[in-house]
Amino acid sequence: MFPHQGAFSINNLIAGLLNMDASLKEPKAPSFHNEHILQCERCKMTYAQFVKVGRFGCASCYETFRNHLPPIFRKLHGGHVAHEGKIPKRVGGTLYVRKQIGQLKQMLQELIAKEQFEKAAEVRDQIRELEAKLNAGGGASLYE
Repeated sequence: MFPHQGAFSINNLIAGLLNMDASLKEPKAPSFHNEHILQCERCKMTYAQFVKVGRFGCASCYETFRNHLPPIFRKLHGGHVAHEGKIPKRVGGTLYVRKQIGQLKQMLQELIAKEQFEKAAEVRDQIRELEAKLNAGGGASLYE
């Protein structure tokens, strides 16, 4: 171990990932040619400061830097933009079935919108089977 080396932190990791952002690799404009700098109106944090620190200054930063976040989330979540979390094994059965039902309901709405009613009927039947399985297993209400 090297003395006086900073301890590893998640902020350093995130800041390192942010520095790989393609927008940061573009040539910088000269300092005397100051274009609009993206800055949070509430805490005054700039995007460059966010990249250096690796965390936001306040909740408003999420809205301010919204357009720059999807590439960062893709890097952090292995290509996915939305974090769906993990399901604990001890309660995973009912949660997994509920998640399947939710996905099938979304698929059902898309099929209905596309007027693919035969496929929609099949998906509806799958939803009913899963709901029956969940209710037979003593699960809680699906509509909590």
